[in-house]
Amino acid sequence: MSMFFAVPILLLSLCSVGLAVEPEVVPRLDPHDPAALREAIRLLDEEVKLAARPQPYVVIDLVDRAVLIKGRGIELHRLPVEQWSASHLEEVPAVFRLRERPPVSRRKIDPAVGADQPPISLEDMPTEFTLSLSPSLTVTVQASGSGHFWRRLSLTGRAWWHRIRDWTRTLATGEFPPSTPSLALTLAPDHAQSLAWSVTETMPFLLRRAAPP
Repeated sequence: MSMFFAVPILLLSLCSVGLAVEPEVVPRLDPHDPAALREAIRLLDEEVKLAARPQPYVVIDLVDRAVLIKGRGIELHRLPVEQWSASHLEEVPAVFRLRERPPVSRRKIDPAVGADQPPISLEDMPTEFTLSLSPSLTVTVQASGSGHFWRRLSLTGRAWWHRIRDWTRTLATGEFPPSTPSLALTLAPDHAQSLAWSVTETMPFLLRRAAPP
């Protein structure tokens, strides 16, 4: 089946699963870009399967620069990605599972209040965290804003340290370390908290790759 016939068939399949899919939920396609078409077909082929199940899922769309929380093919929440960078995404699959959700910044319990403690809310969620996905993919979420400068500097320094360590090991042994796929996303602080709040263990993640920005 040619690529140009596969696109409309997959779109119709997605729209027929469960609830009707809103037009703006379907990824934008450039019919003149074969690589973009292959990536969109790869994504839609997997999303058709996830949309047939009741469990919500996350789409990291690097083409549209957004993180989408979806259910039954319907876009429930859109979190714009301000910046992103990635490495070793060439051979990764389209579907991942979250190993564990981000830790919560729990409030200190006030003994004087007793049992009337406020429940955990969105404000308790972290603004910067790492998502470990399976198969192996590390997604680092960073919050934008000058107030997080030192945290971002620390994350960048850690990444460079790992690269220098790998280069040193390669020079010493002549063996290249295994490539670990990684992705770094910069979101607004409240959007980062929304993502941390929304994800759960074993939640499916879809990745739509794009050329580096």
